[in-house]
Amino acid sequence: MRFRAARQATAALEFAMASPLLIVLLGGAADYGLAQYYKTNLANAVAAGAEYAYLTGTTVTSTNIQTVITNTMFLPSGASANLSITITGPKGYCVTGSGPTMSAATAGSTCSDGSTAGTYVIISATYTNTGIMRGFMSTLSQPMTESATVRLN
Repeated sequence: MRFRAARQATAALEFAMASPLLIVLLGGAADYGLAQYYKTNLANAVAAGAEYAYLTGTTVTSTNIQTVITNTMFLPSGASANLSITITGPKGYCVTGSGPTMSAATAGSTCSDGSTAGTYVIISATYTNTGIMRGFMSTLSQPMTESATVRLN
C-alpha cells in the first residue's frame, strides 16, 4: 500500500515539474502559428488593397484602400490598434534604373529615360502581433510589414 502511494506521489511531482515546460512549449507553438497566420493575413490584405486600387484606377482614394485592407485583415476585436496603414498617392512618378527608383513627376510627362510617367499608389501596412505568451515569446512581438506599389494607368 505504501509503495502504491509513493508511486502516485512521484507521478504527481513529475507532472508538477513538467507542466510549466509543457505550457511554455505549447504556448510558443501557438504563438508561432498565430504570427504566421497574421503575416499571411497581412500580405493578403495588402494584395486586396492593391487589386482594388488597380481595378478602380486613378479615381481611387486612400480612404477606400485603407477600408479594403482593414476589412480584409480579419482582426479580432481590439486588435485593429496594432494595424498601421500608410498610403501614398495616387501620384505621378517616373520609374527609372535597375533599382528601380521612383521620382516624383507629373503623370503623362516624359521621364529622363524617355518613358512616360505614370500614376502610382504605394501601400504599406504594419501589424504588431502581441501573441498569447507575451513575456516568453518577445521575438514574435516584432512588427510585420507588407507593401505594394501599383501603377494605375
